[in-house]
Amino acid sequence: MAYKSKKEQQQQRARRARQKLIGTWVAAILLVNAALGYWLYGEMVVQVQNERLAQQTEQQAQAQARIARQYLSERQQKITQWAGDEATIEALKDGSEAAREQQADTIAEQFEHSLAVRLIPTGSAEIDRDHVAPIGFAELDLIRRAEQRERHLPETARVEQRWQLHLISPVPLESDQPVLGSVLVTIDDQPLREALSEATAQLGQTRIRQRIPGSGTLTLFQNGQGGAAEEHSLDIANSYWQLTFSPSSQLVEQSRELPTLWLLVVSATSIGGLLLAWAAGHFMARRADAHRPLAPVKPARNGQKSEADREEEAAIANSLSQNQDILDLDVSDEDEDILALDQAQPKTTSSEKEATDTASSAPSIPANIFRSYDIRGLAHTEITPELAEHIGRALGSEALDQGESHMLLARDGRTHSPELSEALRQGIVSTGCHVIDLGTVPTPLMYFATHHLEETSSGVMVTASHNPGDYNGFKMVINGNTLADDAVLDIRSRIERQQYHAGQGETQSRDIITDYIERIFSDVALVGAVSIVIDAGNAVPGLVAPRLFEELGCDVTPLYCELDGTFPHHDPDPTLASNLEDLIAKVQEVGADLGAALDGDGDRLVVVTPKGQIIWPDHLLMLFARDILARSPGADVLFDVKCSRQLNQLVTSYGGRPIMWKTGHSHMKSKMIETGALIGGEYSGHIFIKDRWYGFDDGLYTLARLLEIITLRDQPIDDIFAAFPIMPNTPEIKIPVAEEEKFTLVERLIAEGDFQNGKSTTIDGLRVDFAKGWGLVRASNTSAALTLRFEGESEEALQKIQQLFKRELLKINRELKIDF
Repeated sequence: MAYKSKKEQQQQRARRARQKLIGTWVAAILLVNAALGYWLYGEMVVQVQNERLAQQTEQQAQAQARIARQYLSERQQKITQWAGDEATIEALKDGSEAAREQQADTIAEQFEHSLAVRLIPTGSAEIDRDHVAPIGFAELDLIRRAEQRERHLPETARVEQRWQLHLISPVPLESDQPVLGSVLVTIDDQPLREALSEATAQLGQTRIRQRIPGSGTLTLFQNGQGGAAEEHSLDIANSYWQLTFSPSSQLVEQSRELPTLWLLVVSATSIGGLLLAWAAGHFMARRADAHRPLAPVKPARNGQKSEADREEEAAIANSLSQNQDILDLDVSDEDEDILALDQAQPKTTSSEKEATDTASSAPSIPANIFRSYDIRGLAHTEITPELAEHIGRALGSEALDQGESHMLLARDGRTHSPELSEALRQGIVSTGCHVIDLGTVPTPLMYFATHHLEETSSGVMVTASHNPGDYNGFKMVINGNTLADDAVLDIRSRIERQQYHAGQGETQSRDIITDYIERIFSDVALVGAVSIVIDAGNAVPGLVAPRLFEELGCDVTPLYCELDGTFPHHDPDPTLASNLEDLIAKVQEVGADLGAALDGDGDRLVVVTPKGQIIWPDHLLMLFARDILARSPGADVLFDVKCSRQLNQLVTSYGGRPIMWKTGHSHMKSKMIETGALIGGEYSGHIFIKDRWYGFDDGLYTLARLLEIITLRDQPIDDIFAAFPIMPNTPEIKIPVAEEEKFTLVERLIAEGDFQNGKSTTIDGLRVDFAKGWGLVRASNTSAALTLRFEGESEEALQKIQQLFKRELLKINRELKIDF
C-alpha cells in the first residue's frame, strides 16, 4: 500500500477545503440571483406591464368620458342659451299658459329626441305621473333646486324601459335677479348610448353610474366585458355621472411586456456571481491553508479553576457591584397600578375631577321620565334643554368609558327637537367625546349609522316616537347596545353624581340618507310594479319614505308627508285605528295596492289593504316568519306578550321556535342578540329583521321587505293575508293610571288575581292563556296607563275573558275606569 507524503495530504486537504468553500459560495450566489431575478421580474416585466395596462385602461376611459362629456355639454349650452332668451323670460313674465307652451314648442325644435319641454313658473311644479316624461319626487326636487339657484346638474331617470335625461336652468340666468321660473327639458338619451356602444367593446366594459346626493346609485349604461384587471373611474364634469372602464383579457394581452431585457440582466448577474464565487472560494482556501491551528487550551486539573476563569468571575462580580438593586426602582403611579403595589382606593381621574368641580349642579330629574327603554316626558317641563345637556354629559362620559370616541346625534321633526338636540350636543362635546350630527332623520337611520359608520357604534336620537307633539325624549345606543332598564337608570345615576369627563370634542355633520337608501337598494328587489300610499303623520319619516320607495320603483302617493312638528292631522301613532281612517280612504280613492302608516320616528309600521282591513303587526309578523322559515328552517321567531296566539302556532307549524318576550324595542333588540333570532316583532309595530339586515326596528326597511314578498307572489295583499284568519280580538286598550301607581297595581294583580285555571305568564305584566283565548294587563312604559289586550276563539269567549280581567282589576282598585 502506497502512503501519501505529509505534503500531499496537506495539498489534498486544501483542495477539499477550496472545493467546499466554492460550493458554498456558488449556492449562496444562486440563491441571491434567484431572489434578484424575482425582484427584477416584478420591476422590469410585471410593473412595466401593469403600468402599460393602466395607461391603456385610462386612455379608454378618457375616450369614453369625452363622448359623454361632449354630449352633455352641447345640450347644456343649448338650455342655458334658451334660459337667457328674452322670449323665454317674457313667456314666464306673461303668466299665460299659452305663451309658455308656445315658447316650449320653439325650444323643443332645437333639441333632438326631446320628450318634453316645460316652462315652469316658480312654485307651481306638481306631480304629473301620466305624462310621457313624468314628474315625480326626484323631478320636483330638481325643479326646487333650480328655483333656489342651488346645484341643478343634469339627471337621468328610468321610465318603464326608457331612459330620460332631464336638463334644467333657472330663468333668468343672472343670480342677482329673482327667479321667474325654470326651463325643464327632457330628452331620450338613446343617441348617447349608441355613440358609446360604437366604441370597441372587445377591449373592456364601459359603465356609467349616476349618484345624486340623497338618492341611490343608478347604473345608466353598461357595455362590453371586463374584469380582467383593475378598473379606472372618472367623474364626468358638470354631472352626477361617473364612468368606469374595466379592461378585458384582450386588452391585458395587448399590454404584455416581453422579458428580453430581464433575461439579459439575470444572465449577466448569474455569470458574474459564479465567477466571483470561484475567485472568492479559491482565495479563502489558500488563506486557510496558510494558517496553523492554535493549540487547545488545557483544562484545569483536580477541578481547580484556570487563571482565565478566575479573571472572568472577578469581572462579573465587579460589574454586579456597580449596578443598583433590582428592587430599588422609581415606580410611577401607573406602574403601581400594574404591579398592585398600591392597595388604596381608586383615584379620580383629572378629567373627572375637573368636570365635577366645574359642572353645574344637577338639574331636577323627574323619576318617571327614565323609563324601561328610553327617556321620555313632557317637553319644556320634564324634558328641558338643561336636562338635555346633562344627559349629553352622561352619555358622552359613558361612551368614553366604553372605549368610544364619537357619538351619533339625530333628531325627529318635533318643534322642540332642534333646541334639545343642540343642548345635548353641547353636553356630549364638553366631555371630550366627538359628535357626528346626522340632522333630522328617522330613528332607523341613526341605528343604521351605528352599524355602517366606522367611527362609532354609539348614538342618541331626540324623539318621543309616537307620543303627541308636546312630548319629547331620547333613545340611546352605547357601543352597539340599546340602553334599557338598569342601563337607563345608570344614566340618571351618573347625572346625580355629576360623574362626567371633561374635554373639548368636535362636531361634524354627515349625510346618512344616501348610504341608507343605497344599502336598501343593494338588498331589496321588487319584481313588479306596486302602488302605495304612505302616511307619515307629518313626522320625520316623510323626509325619506316617499323618495326611497319611488327610487325602488313604486308609484307613491304621499299623505301627510310634509314635516310639521305640531302634527295637525293626527298624532303619529299608527297603532290607533282612528289615526288610520284617512289612510284607508286615500288607498281606496287612488286604487293603491296598499297603505303604510309610519310612526313619529319611523321605527313602527302598520299596513292597510284596499278593502280597508288593518294588518296589525302580529299578523304582519306571521307573513315574515313564514317567508324566513321557508329559507331557514328551525330559526327562532321572537314576539312580545301582546301578540296573537296564532303567531305561536304558525311558527311551530313551519318548524320554527316561537319565543315570547317583554314589550319594548330595547328589550326585543337585546333578546334578538341573545337568541340569534332572524325575525322578531311587537304588536305595537316594531319589526326586527336580522335576515339580510341588522336586527333593529325599522318601519321603512320592513315595508320594503313586505313589498318584495308581495311582488314575488303577484297576489293582492288582501288575498295574501287571507291565509292568516284573524280571531276575535281587541286593539290595545289604555286605562289611565297614575305613573307612580301603575307598576304596583300590576304586581298586586299578579299576586292576588283569581284567574281560575288559566296559565299565567309574568315576564312583562300578567298574561293569562286559557283554552279558548287569552288576556293581558301590563304597565305601559311610554305613558301613565295600563295596557290591556284580549283575544278569543269566539266573540263569546272574548267577552268572558274581558269581564274576568275587569272583575279582578276592580277588586284591587275600584276607581279604575274600564269601559268594556
